Amino acid sequence: TCVLKKIELNGQKYPVELCKGKAGKYTDYSEHTGITTTEGQCTINTPTKASSNDMEDTTTVEGITILIRNFADERLWHRHHCPRNIALAMMGEVGELAEIFQWKKDEGELDMKMTEKELDKVGQEVADVTIYLLRLADVCHVQLGDEARKLIEACEED
Repeated sequence: TCVLKKIELNGQKYPVELCKGKAGKYTDYSEHTGITTTEGQCTINTPTKASSNDMEDTTTVEGITILIRNFADERLWHRHHCPRNIALAMMGEVGELAEIFQWKKDEGELDMKMTEKELDKVGQEVADVTIYLLRLADVCHVQLGDEARKLIEACEED
């Protein structure tokens, strides 16, 4: 659900009518959206909306990939979504995810205490990385399911 919530939040951050064909940060539209670096980012207690299109599949990697592709296509971002740009953007998001854990005591996963707000931030950053990874695979015509299956089969043979 964190990926779907992030896609919905991104829809609010990047309104089609304001950012069509443009590359830029969501803060470029803050005066119109009210979403800033400190306000409007939380997805706690934000239910995911029912799909506007009954044909949309939000339960599979392929279905979410199509949602992400449609999101980019609606905004005419295809010219900005070359593999290099997507990979660099994804690395930036990995850095943001790592920053959450930087300098925290390494207590192990079971002992780690996180607030609801911290968990929301982790979920959003994991979602950002996932969205860029799925978009990169889509742009490069990589079938993630097939590649994962090949990797698992190769590991089982060893």
